[in-house]
Amino acid sequence: MHPLHFQSSEEQGINVYRYLPGTQTAVTRHWPGLFQDWPPEPTPFTEYAVNNNNMEEVAVYTGLVWRLTAGLARYAIPAYCRDEAAQALGREPVLVDWEYAIEAEDPHAVRDNGFVPGRSTVGSRRPDAWKDAHRAGLFDLSTPRDLVRLLHAVLLDACSEITVLAVASGPARLKDLVDSLSGSSRPSLPSVIRDADVFVDLTIGSDVDYYDAITVASHADLQPRLDALANDYARRIEAFEGRVDSLADMEAFLGAVPELSGIDLDAE
Repeated sequence: MHPLHFQSSEEQGINVYRYLPGTQTAVTRHWPGLFQDWPPEPTPFTEYAVNNNNMEEVAVYTGLVWRLTAGLARYAIPAYCRDEAAQALGREPVLVDWEYAIEAEDPHAVRDNGFVPGRSTVGSRRPDAWKDAHRAGLFDLSTPRDLVRLLHAVLLDACSEITVLAVASGPARLKDLVDSLSGSSRPSLPSVIRDADVFVDLTIGSDVDYYDAITVASHADLQPRLDALANDYARRIEAFEGRVDSLADMEAFLGAVPELSGIDLDAE
């Protein structure tokens, strides 16, 4: 099977695509250095949120999410870890009442819970943080490195989740997005995203019986774009796996990952 095969369906009147690798992740031949002692920073984790558990496939996911949402303004909700994300990004989010929730505890399917009430850890960065404990944080993403920083914040537990909402640029659309994620009425995904907006939920499993999953949704037909990206990543993965054993040190590995991910972390 293709290393990035998406199952397509129509749900609630919109197009939904799911990548469910189960036990077979996109990258199957890993750099041996991931399992050895690392020198001081930079490391695979600081640069790409890659470690010896969540391996090079995380760099592929980052690239896929960023390239799929190109041309749109990107906003992200890190499930539960709002304050950790604010610290990692160095900025405060817009607070909203709803976040998305997907459970990936089956290698062949996910439980899509849709939007659920926001919930957050409460840090000590400000005295009144407890007042907003039940609200989620919507962060703007300027570069792919921001997405990596969010991964740093959420990769703390058995599973982690980041929801990216890529919408038309401009303050009016942002206000409408925030409004749709606020209030007591549970929003539906078709009402939150519009026209050519792209929804991407990235779920990463770290412990046994938790799995990776990518859910993509849009009113638009994204199948051609997903197919093109999947074909491109098949080529990139094959090239990376063909040279992985020849990457002599950390510098060589870190130099090879951009070609695998297909992105420059600091490019807009």
